[in-house]
Amino acid sequence: MKDLTYILPTKIESEDRLKNIITSVTYILKKIPDAKVIVKEVSERATFKYDAFPKIKEYVSVDNLQYIFEESKEKLFHKTRILNDLILMAKTKVVCSHDVDVIYPVTSHETAYSLITADKADVVYPYGCGVYQYQVNYPMELFQQFLDGDFNIDIIKNNCRTESSTIGWTQFYDRTKVIQGGLWNENFLSWGAEDCEFYFRFNALGYRVVRVNDWIWHFEHGRTHNSHYNNPKFMDNHNLWQWLREQNKDTLIKYMNDQEYVARRARDAGI
Repeated sequence: MKDLTYILPTKIESEDRLKNIITSVTYILKKIPDAKVIVKEVSERATFKYDAFPKIKEYVSVDNLQYIFEESKEKLFHKTRILNDLILMAKTKVVCSHDVDVIYPVTSHETAYSLITADKADVVYPYGCGVYQYQVNYPMELFQQFLDGDFNIDIIKNNCRTESSTIGWTQFYDRTKVIQGGLWNENFLSWGAEDCEFYFRFNALGYRVVRVNDWIWHFEHGRTHNSHYNNPKFMDNHNLWQWLREQNKDTLIKYMNDQEYVARRARDAGI
């Protein structure tokens, strides 16, 4: 899967977040060795560089890993803007936006990639909609065992419980198509509804959005305002989503065409 780039925006705010991103990035590099991986950290401290990178190198080659640090004292994590930064940086046909706290079967990665390269889909969600999530209680000792055990699922299975799964976490897409469709909506700031809007818009605009019906493992973590309802921008996000979900295809196209960042990024991408 050489024509694939995984993009992972991050702000490491806790020990949970640190061990989770080590798990996700190590898993990708080990299980999908031909793909490229870009991590962009936006924070006051380059935690990934100093605390995650050395640990990952103990388990796998980092030749295909690119790391970018953007120093910022901003407390709110602008995930949609960072995702768009990374989509433009990626030069492969297929891009996978990937949260820093999940893993899923290699076969799901392969199927999602193949659907796009064979021109059978524009956007692929590599897990099922319904009850396809294993939520993992992931203490430090289990984290170490899981890495040492080459990600053998049997190691964590007794610490899992099933939960619902819908439209977050990770998506594969055709890079050109996602740029043409308006990328991620940068008017959503920090946590809340950006995943819903992305899924709705690409369906409403007529792109081929499909799923791989398999499981995803989601590692638990503490929640700050950047991953919880106490995000001070949550209601702004919610209200924007409620308005957008009522729009038809024509008004969505007009709305996206009116966004400065859409035109600028398409121009920068040469599309």
